[in-house]
Amino acid sequence: MRTSLEVIVEVEIERPPPVVWAFVSDAERLPEWLGEFEAAREESDGPTEVGTVVRYTLKSGHRSGTFEIVEWDPPRRMAWDGPPLRWAGGAARPRGSHTLAETGEGRTSLVSRYQPELTGTQVLLGWYLKRWLRRQRLTDMQTLKAVVEVGGPS
Repeated sequence: MRTSLEVIVEVEIERPPPVVWAFVSDAERLPEWLGEFEAAREESDGPTEVGTVVRYTLKSGHRSGTFEIVEWDPPRRMAWDGPPLRWAGGAARPRGSHTLAETGEGRTSLVSRYQPELTGTQVLLGWYLKRWLRRQRLTDMQTLKAVVEVGGPS
């Protein structure tokens, strides 16, 4: 069994795209605004680019996985994809993207698309996981907005 979910969330942040990009594209800052992340770091040496691998650890169960940057267009768009992270008789493959656009002087629209692929028993929980993911990502976006807007000059 296999299925994909799609959750799209958007937020407007009172900072210019390069400032927002610097924050959302920094793997080590993911735990500051993604609620379920305990830690994240790049495993690849050198600058972040297509092919960079990020290792993350989730708070729930201290499970760890990776994803790879598959699209990198600073400060406009990035996308990621990774191998499935096993959980409760199934797995979820992390996939998604962030797209940034200037919406006025010093303002950025951030559209985040989360598209995890579920397998095994996770497919049966798909309806619940989609609702959970949407609620969690809406909360995460408000956290991101607050942190970036307070974080310094535009």
